Amino acid sequence: MANEATAAESLAKAEELRARTAGAGWWFSWYLVALGVVSAAELTLIETVFAEGFARSLVIGAWSVCLMLGSWWAAQRTVVPIKATACTMVAFVAWFGAYLVMVGPLVRWQFGTEVLPWAIAALGLSIPFFVAAVVVRMLR
Repeated sequence: MANEATAAESLAKAEELRARTAGAGWWFSWYLVALGVVSAAELTLIETVFAEGFARSLVIGAWSVCLMLGSWWAAQRTVVPIKATACTMVAFVAWFGAYLVMVGPLVRWQFGTEVLPWAIAALGLSIPFFVAAVVVRMLR
């Protein structure tokens, strides 16, 4: 009888710890959404407003600094959801690959440096980040 009570208490405690750990990882989905929004803004800026010259390099540098600071901040968290790193890497590969191979050349060819088409394309390219955010939230 004592073993049954101990086993039930252990299961209850394990479930409580699992719930607390999953709750502590809530921030990662919003981190992925922020990556998508910042990346969309960066693409729109470098393809429209700063399409040429040194300012383009400055925008890319600022975006890189934002990514490094965001990654550093994420690494400081005590809880990272399961498969979070894999979801982030898949999102970045999909985003960058689609930009280089398909969307970037197509939008540049059709619309040049018009802001609205680039903004729509950049948000479309950021969909992998939003999907990764949903997947990470579902895996919690």
